[in-house]
Amino acid sequence: MKYFVSADIHGFYDEWITALKEKGFDIKNPEHKIIVCGDLFDRGRQPKEIIDFILANKDKFILIRGNHEDLMEDMIERNKNTFGDLSNGTAQTIVDLYPEWQISEFDLKKISTETRLQDVLNLCIDYFETKHYIFVHGWIPIIENCCLYDAEWRTARKERWQKARWQSPVEMYRYKIYEPNKTIVCGHWHCSVLWHEQNPELYDEFGKNENFEPFITKHMIALDACTVYSKKVNVVVIED
Repeated sequence: MKYFVSADIHGFYDEWITALKEKGFDIKNPEHKIIVCGDLFDRGRQPKEIIDFILANKDKFILIRGNHEDLMEDMIERNKNTFGDLSNGTAQTIVDLYPEWQISEFDLKKISTETRLQDVLNLCIDYFETKHYIFVHGWIPIIENCCLYDAEWRTARKERWQKARWQSPVEMYRYKIYEPNKTIVCGHWHCSVLWHEQNPELYDEFGKNENFEPFITKHMIALDACTVYSKKVNVVVIED
């Protein structure tokens, strides 16, 4: 199987589709699948296009739950927005899907159903694993108090997965918390930080020598291109 893997699309549908096409994704090829390592929405203004594309081709997708999927479901459950929902772009996603929400009170659960947003959220899973790779959003659950690898992470409870989705891959790179004999593919934290961490003399986090290309080592592949800033979505092709 050939997997076309991206992360942190954040509502930038056009940039995502451009990247998939550039990598040779063929919707009609039964050996081609798309993996998204979390954060489908919030920030960009094309959530409807993303929903339509996914639900029209559900058999092509493996969707990993990101922290922004958690934020969205939290807001829907509360049935109101907070400052955090505004600053994270979560509320704007609902407005883009259902503009009437700006001027009247509406049931967010009903809106998420009518716009089919909930159908996409229901497809999201904590992780996906192949022979050589593990696909997550932030990282796999770790032993938090001492920042150590936890061999039992696959059986972690919901609360630990929620925390793992906020976990910085940069910290995991610093502490060398990896899965033995596998590569962890993640998003959540823009790649330029990892490039800067690896070689601060050559790369800036932001600025003249910034680098938002995928950060690839033996143990990890980080994909977040900080799309709202870089205007690009990273896609890597993995055969496994």
